[in-house]
Amino acid sequence: MLVKAFFYEPAKHLYKLLTDVDYREWCIQSTKLGRLRRFTKCHGKVRKWHVNIPDAASFLSAYKEIFVSKIYQFEFENDQPAILDLGANIGLSVLYFKTIFPKAKITAFEADPKIFSYLEYNILTNGFSDVELINKAIWNQNSILSFNAEGADGGRISDMPTEKMIEIEAVDIRDHLEQHHYDFLKMDIEGAEDEVFLALENYLVKFKFIFLEYHSIVNKPQKLAQMLDMMTKNGFRYDIQSVINKKHPFIFSSNFLDFEQQLNIFAWKE
Repeated sequence: MLVKAFFYEPAKHLYKLLTDVDYREWCIQSTKLGRLRRFTKCHGKVRKWHVNIPDAASFLSAYKEIFVSKIYQFEFENDQPAILDLGANIGLSVLYFKTIFPKAKITAFEADPKIFSYLEYNILTNGFSDVELINKAIWNQNSILSFNAEGADGGRISDMPTEKMIEIEAVDIRDHLEQHHYDFLKMDIEGAEDEVFLALENYLVKFKFIFLEYHSIVNKPQKLAQMLDMMTKNGFRYDIQSVINKKHPFIFSSNFLDFEQQLNIFAWKE
């Protein structure tokens, strides 16, 4: 078994380098950027596109998840799905959606004004003028919210004061959906998804695909059962994959940003 593992992993790595262009480019970018300190501004490449990056570690993690593992991959009845990207960050998800569906109609929300500037640059300078970019948070009402601008992919709505706390404008997702149609919903909003998703009870029927990144926050009610029940009642089947794998769930251990659990939930209508 040990000998098999010793030879298998290098062989697997070599095979992927030779056959998978996204894995090869991710390895190249990892070599170039992997040793940079957190929150160091830098420049990278995703396929043929050049991108500005506020933090190499979060970029490499997202790159691997989106382009190598292809977690957002889906098939559609035509080449123009309408996609609502909530929590677009610096735009890797948008670039991926445009890779598989060049004619896709995409609306991308990003709450953090600093991160939004990266999103705007990475999308517009790479020629995607047909993507609607909105520098607002999505919420369950129109409001002004306190936001912890972490500086990379961990910014989130929060009431806990920090030196990086700013105020942002939030729009009611129901108001937005009254005026727009979408086929695919991608929601990655760092712990705000329970409030936003539960506001969609009368709107889930509009979607055919949902990607939901769910976070369970320490000492706060878990609303996963309600969210899954809403999906089931609206005709969705789902698959759940854990991102945080704790060996001993009964023993408390603090995690990044107080998330005790993080799940990728994939839902679709048959």
